[in-house]
Amino acid sequence: MKTLTGVNTLLMTPFSESGAIDVGGIYRQIDRVLEAGVTSVVVQGKIGEYDTYTMDERRDTARAVVEYVAGRVPVGVGIINAEFDYGLQVGEVARSVGADYVMSRPPVEGVIRDYFLRLADIIPVMLYDQGVRGDLSISDDILPLTEATENIIALKISGIPDKNYEAKGLLKTPVLCGWDLMSLLAYQMGADGVISGSATLVPSHEVKLYELVKDNRWDEARALYYDKLVPILNYCTFDPHAYSVCKYILHYLGVIENSSVRPPNPDAGETRAREVYEVLKRVGVLEAESI
Repeated sequence: MKTLTGVNTLLMTPFSESGAIDVGGIYRQIDRVLEAGVTSVVVQGKIGEYDTYTMDERRDTARAVVEYVAGRVPVGVGIINAEFDYGLQVGEVARSVGADYVMSRPPVEGVIRDYFLRLADIIPVMLYDQGVRGDLSISDDILPLTEATENIIALKISGIPDKNYEAKGLLKTPVLCGWDLMSLLAYQMGADGVISGSATLVPSHEVKLYELVKDNRWDEARALYYDKLVPILNYCTFDPHAYSVCKYILHYLGVIENSSVRPPNPDAGETRAREVYEVLKRVGVLEAESI
């Protein structure tokens, strides 16, 4: 499998008016991000409304994405805040449909080390450092896991960017920023790439940012990040309405048919939707037109 450096993309999960998963809307996201040059795609992540899936939907959607991507980039499946055994079941599902890896948070109960080692025996793992029981330690938790198995293939850091310094000094696996609003700082602290939902919203921006960073063109990277990306990200991070806001953005871009979310996720509402539309116009992502 290709290394998971660069821009790894968290796909959104569009729904039809009846509440069914709109696989066609996922395919259109994939077309768009692959054209931009992303490194891999992940379905059923946190921003993909992981908690609203049934196990049958996990299997069917993951299989559909694997078949559609057809080996062009690696495909990951998210495991977010799952119970120990349920997380392993999702890993089995991901393996059975041909996914390349899973992106997993620690389980909500059980021994974390045992969970990741058993999961890594099933399928390669992008380890997510944050869980409901707190952040994992790089030196005490994650390093021993990478020494015990070669199937921990990347680390997603969604905590403070400073953890990149320690991770890059201790680990041989790619270190990825999972906090979109801190990605530029994380790059400066050694991150090998990102795993982000914004790469689904504005994939060409994220890929260009990565390229500028790798070329040490920091002034251009800052201009792109602060002038184009941050205004959008301010509406998509640390807010219970973030799922819906991201859906509105994809809808305005013509990628998905509607902005529906599944309960308990709330709709962003008309005021937020109008404002994010204005932001998209101001940063040049949308043409100036009425909605």
